[in-house]
Amino acid sequence: MATTISNSSDTLTPELVDGWETTRAARTVVHEILGSNEGAVTLRPHALRSGTLAIVVGTDAALAVALEGMLTAGDVLTLASSEQPTIAMSFVVHGDVSSRLDDTRKVWLIDAEFQEVAS
Repeated sequence: MATTISNSSDTLTPELVDGWETTRAARTVVHEILGSNEGAVTLRPHALRSGTLAIVVGTDAALAVALEGMLTAGDVLTLASSEQPTIAMSFVVHGDVSSRLDDTRKVWLIDAEFQEVAS
């Protein structure tokens, strides 16, 4: 049981995805009509998921470097999890990627802002 992040050629397995926070932006448009109490509404589906992945890499510094490199390479990536299949998605990194050591100075943590894309 693991969570993997992969591109077209490599698959990396962090210790776990500790946080997965998403938002789906509304795309319905309401146009105000001058002289009317009602607006004209254009219904549209919500956008795909976007948010932040909080990744616990573990103590393997080489894996942390490889994972950060994968996240910042500008590729379409795939997130898959046998533990939480509902988080599976294709995504691009859209925003910041930050890496740090935890309080013990041994475990690597990576946060990445993402945008889901159609697979």
